[in-house]
Amino acid sequence: MKNNLLFFLVNIILFYLFIFIFLYSSNVKENILYAFDVWTNTLIPSIFPFIIISNLLINYGFIDILSLFLGRFVEFIFNLPKEATYAVIISFFTGFPTGSKYVRDLLDKGMISKEDANHLIMFTNYSNPLFVVSGIGEGMLKSKTLGIIILIMHIISGLLVGFIFKKKRKVVNYKSNKRYQESFIKVLTESINNGFRILINMLGIIIFFLIVISIIDKLLPNNIITAILKGIIEITIGINNIARMNINITLKASLIGFIISFSGISVHFQTKSIIENSQIKYKNYLIARIFHAILCFSLTYLSISLLNKFYLLQ
Repeated sequence: MKNNLLFFLVNIILFYLFIFIFLYSSNVKENILYAFDVWTNTLIPSIFPFIIISNLLINYGFIDILSLFLGRFVEFIFNLPKEATYAVIISFFTGFPTGSKYVRDLLDKGMISKEDANHLIMFTNYSNPLFVVSGIGEGMLKSKTLGIIILIMHIISGLLVGFIFKKKRKVVNYKSNKRYQESFIKVLTESINNGFRILINMLGIIIFFLIVISIIDKLLPNNIITAILKGIIEITIGINNIARMNINITLKASLIGFIISFSGISVHFQTKSIIENSQIKYKNYLIARIFHAILCFSLTYLSISLLNKFYLLQ
């Protein structure tokens, strides 16, 4: 009965999307062009090179070098093997959803266990630092300082999620039989193909949810609730709407921190497509994003309020 109801609702929603596309083709075309613009000018330059280089680094032992310096910290703070260090560190710089790809790669290569992967997926989800500081801070909020504060609170709250949800684990040395054994050309080719496959999936998902947002624009008034709803669906449009709202700057920055930490349903779908057919559970990712969003909102609001109180933020 439950499955039949879900099947019915999905068909109703899809049929409504079909009618909307037919009636408002110009709006849909505009959003599709916007999706291609984001994909071409933001996602490909910022994500594709990292996917290729990170896969090469994993295959040629960079994890061992990184773990030598930071592995003890990751083991002590998060109860994870030192091999997890790479995913923790690199996720700060690349932007979601590539953190989930690094976790999936480590699991597939036998460098971490499924328990480790399900913990690691919870706190390797961060927005691209350049997007937060330059795009949001300087571009939307007209304050690089606010962008830096949001970024710092975004990362701290994510690490807190990893610490809060850590579990006791058996100390096991995971070794991969694939590392150092494949030719450079083969690894490079696989990395390029994998990168394009991920980017194509991302493009399709972004287009779908931008169409959903087009429907919201037609049905709901332009207010803060609608802006938050848009951000929960697709972060860039939601954040841009909130940034233009005439509300308290502390609340505005905190809401933006909430949205980038939840990541948007669009990013959730991208992540789910990456971890599909693996032992990584999406439920863990979802729970972590809710905690991450609440923590980031609270820490951002508190930090900006304190800085304003002591006249340290102009």
